[in-house]
Formats: sequence, structure tokens, C-alpha cells
Amino acid sequence: MFKNADLLFLQSVPDNFSQAIVDSTVTSKKTTYDHVALIEVTANNEIFVLHSLPSTGSIRESYSEFKTRDWARIDLFRSSQLINTTQIIAQAKQLLGQPYNDSYSPNAHGYYCADFVYTAFKNNQIFKLISMNFMDQKNKTILPFWVDYYSQLGISVPNGQPGLNPNEMVQQGNLHKITNVVL
Repeated sequence: MFKNADLLFLQSVPDNFSQAIVDSTVTSKKTTYDHVALIEVTANNEIFVLHSLPSTGSIRESYSEFKTRDWARIDLFRSSQLINTTQIIAQAKQLLGQPYNDSYSPNAHGYYCADFVYTAFKNNQIFKLISMNFMDQKNKTILPFWVDYYSQLGISVPNGQPGLNPNEMVQQGNLHKITNVVL
């Protein structure tokens, strides 16, 4: 089922952080995502997931370990374009061990999930950066969660700066859904 450089788009078990991501990146789709991860299939058919989480930074973990995290839904997507999967996996492995970019600022050290995948695909780029949004889609004001979050970091909300999020990655039309992965 899995191939190298497949992407897992995920819904976390709801908490304030994942809900703030969804609220500020909501799309017209019924399914919304707050995390994205990259699949590696080894020559021995072992399956690993490469991604970046606030609690771990950029990591490579077995798929069986990955599935034990608090996911409510996992959807498998694949590139609709021809890509060099070996190059993508090699690039992703160079990013391992980096801290999580909790500011989501484009020039900050480390990677957040969508930034990790974007960088892994850098020589096979199928995604376009967008102006990041931390606003309530209805009221067009920065969500109180993000105001508090960035206040604790001591920096301004990077609203409008270049970045990417899982919902936008799916919306850009360069991926096709393979299946919903049963947990």
C-alpha cells in the first residue's frame, strides 16, 4: 500500500493546538488536517514515517510506533506528478534531528510539519508557499489562541509570511488520495 515519498495527512485527537491549526487553515473540504508526514519504505519493506512534531522535532520512526500517537484520522496521499522518491527521502533524512520550528516563521531554525515536507521535496517541488494565515476565517481577526501563543513566544504573529499548512498542501491539486488508513 505504501510507497516512498507518500504523504500521510492527519487529524489529531482534538486539543486546543490542533483546533487552532484547523480553525485558521479551514477549507471547504469536509476533512481537515493538522499534520503531514512522509513515508519511507526500505529495501526490506520496513515502513518508517519522517516528520516533525513539537514534542520531538524532526524524527524518523517506525510506522507501528507512529500509529500509537493520538491520531483521529490518517489519509494516504501520493504525488500526481513524477517525482524522484529516492532524492526526497535522502533530503528528508538530512533534516532529522532538527528542532521543531514553533514560531512557524520562515527564517527560524528547525521545521514544522509542512515545512519539513516542503523542504524534503525541494528538488522535486510540487508545493507552493502561501501567505500564512492565523486568522479566524469568519471574523478576519487573529484567533485568540494564536495571540496568546505568540505572546508567550515573545514575537509577533507571522500572519501573511510565506509558509505552508497541511490543508493547503492538499488543496494545491498535486496530490491524489489513495485511501483512509485504518488505525
